Amino acid sequence: MIESLVLVSSVILGVICSKLFLKNKHNSKLLLTFSGAFFLAMTVLEILPQVYGHPSTEHTNHTIGLFVLFGVVIQYILETISKGVEHGHIHLHKNESFPIGIFGGLFLHSIIEGIPVANAESHNFMWAIFVHNIPVSMILFSALSQHTSSNTKRFVFMLLFALAAPMGYFLGKHTLISNYSLEMSAIVSGIFLHISTVILFETNEGHQFNIKKFISILFGFILAYFIVSMHTHTH
Repeated sequence: MIESLVLVSSVILGVICSKLFLKNKHNSKLLLTFSGAFFLAMTVLEILPQVYGHPSTEHTNHTIGLFVLFGVVIQYILETISKGVEHGHIHLHKNESFPIGIFGGLFLHSIIEGIPVANAESHNFMWAIFVHNIPVSMILFSALSQHTSSNTKRFVFMLLFALAAPMGYFLGKHTLISNYSLEMSAIVSGIFLHISTVILFETNEGHQFNIKKFISILFGFILAYFIVSMHTHTH
């Protein structure tokens, strides 16, 4: 129950932040950079070690690696539908209505992300998605505000997106998918790697050193390490 509430709250927080940060593109990019760094660090420090360190009679490290790579491929396909909302941008013409396909790709992406949370060894999987959902919700709400005139439609779209990850959690907890928790964790690890690296590369405009972005990256890394260390010390 707590996991679903946390995942829903990340979307609510993203909508609130869209009012504060998106007026200043520089601040929104710094937040996006931080989320990408945090996302990458959580994947490398916590999620991948759990995936590869999990005892399994069915999979070797090589076959687990195939599932990770499969996650990268899945994300590549999903972002051709969602147009890259997952890593912080969306390109629509001014008078263009909001494409349902973009939302569909993002909705499916969020469901898949939520599945491993149900059987994760710690809440770190959940917190990685929480941080990632904030800038994604910001971009989605901003796009809906600009390209959807109906407040009801905006509310329905954001409500559905907020429920997507909890739906994934339910599927991972109460359906046959729960029997494949290791494979799903590996697949989502690949998705996380793809998204986080794309975010960090895309926010590095002109390949020039930017001290504020550099600090944002370090802060994301340090915060992730601190959270992972706290979980390690409690066991």
